[in-house]
Amino acid sequence: MKISVIGGGRWARTIASVLCGLPGRADQITMHSPSNAAGLRAWAAQSQFAGRLSALDTWPSAGAGSKRPDAVIVANRAGDHFEAAAGALVDGIPVLVEKPVALSRRRIEELNSIATARGTAFGGSHVFLFARYVEAYAAALASLGRPRSLRMIWTDGASDIRGGEAKSYDPAVTLFDDVLPHIVPLVGELRFRNLALVALDVRRGGARLAIEAQANGLPVSLLIARNDQGRQRRIEVETESGVAILDFADEPAVIDIAGTRMNGDPQWTTALRPLATMLCAFIAAVEGAPLDPRLSPDWAIASATFAEVVRGRYIAHQAEWLATRLGEPLDTELLYAFAEFGSNEAGSADSISKAWPTIADQAELKMFLARSRLFFDAG
Repeated sequence: MKISVIGGGRWARTIASVLCGLPGRADQITMHSPSNAAGLRAWAAQSQFAGRLSALDTWPSAGAGSKRPDAVIVANRAGDHFEAAAGALVDGIPVLVEKPVALSRRRIEELNSIATARGTAFGGSHVFLFARYVEAYAAALASLGRPRSLRMIWTDGASDIRGGEAKSYDPAVTLFDDVLPHIVPLVGELRFRNLALVALDVRRGGARLAIEAQANGLPVSLLIARNDQGRQRRIEVETESGVAILDFADEPAVIDIAGTRMNGDPQWTTALRPLATMLCAFIAAVEGAPLDPRLSPDWAIASATFAEVVRGRYIAHQAEWLATRLGEPLDTELLYAFAEFGSNEAGSADSISKAWPTIADQAELKMFLARSRLFFDAG
């Protein structure tokens, strides 16, 4: 099989590397990155890839012929996901898209409609649903009776290292757009679905959010942050029989039930890990199997639906907060906010930072903010 991976960053390379290591397969993997093809070629020359990995500075060929891929995995900038995925789906090529699948629910639904019309597989990357430690935790919760509440902490440090490389994020993608596509499917698997926003607390210019929600009447608290003191991944669910904790900051995770701690995945070193398991499920769908429900775009649509509600409250807060900061010197909080507002027609974060001292009043601020991608996504 010929598989194209669109993207040139750390996660795209991780996907390509795992594809090359899947047992019993000899797929040809091509990476596509107009901006980093040379770097990818040097990386692909490593001996462990055995000539199965190549790189191009163009996107995959959609026409008939030997260069047409059998499947496409989209892992480039989030703002480019829709164009990359739509181009392949229109030509009937199965597609798996990294999170966030797109930056609005409408775009995800459009991709789903294209895939349905073409009769081709279309999935969202929900890698944590393929983690055995999540399955074990969900089973433990089910044995404890009815859930009463859920609290989740998801933070990243300013210089976290993952897979030997510094982890980074796209500053033009809000924290909630980036993280909710992981969280919503994950808590949904734990019987906390149909999230409804109750309250939103915004800190550090948008780099730290406390989200209060309800899931079918049950309270859900989400604390998410970037540039924080360190990496945390922790879920606490209160049930009628006590509290169950999943700590997966370090895999294979630890499950704590009433003070009894256990390894979340005893097979971590001997069986396929979550990303490999997910990629195998996608390949199976490409080869004709039914799409694994864990890849369903319905999860991506649910995430985007909740993110859009958060976005409305978030924009209102940011506009009010920035108005109170007019005339003040730039600091880290303002610079963080500018990086989010400074995309698309609004220009670069640097140009907006230079423009900040020239914004004299709330009317000018409103005009400035209205050019941001955040407002386009809200609509």
